[in-house]
Amino acid sequence: MDDEVILAELRRIGNLLDLLAAEPKFKLLEKLREKRLLASSQRFKMFLFMDGRRTTPEISRLSGAGERATQVFIQELEKKGLVTTSRMGHATVPVINYEKIIEYLASEE
Repeated sequence: MDDEVILAELRRIGNLLDLLAAEPKFKLLEKLREKRLLASSQRFKMFLFMDGRRTTPEISRLSGAGERATQVFIQELEKKGLVTTSRMGHATVPVINYEKIIEYLASEE
């Protein structure tokens, strides 16, 4: 098998895994809403865009939130360990840590 075929198969597997994880992820998001961490629709939207590919300004623009509000929310989530961040040039790129979210929700019960 050549690299292109392997890469295409890995993408297909990744897409299938995303589909399988969709319902459990939705349930986690609902629990975070109940805990008031995602109380507003803007926070909910910001959270959904934290996929490890989008920068803070992009998340801000896509969610309709101000850039400062987005930065503060990311910092709040990062302090709780619910997201990790990396840098892309000067911009922050957050990604949701679903394992930590499960631990966080378990500790809140």
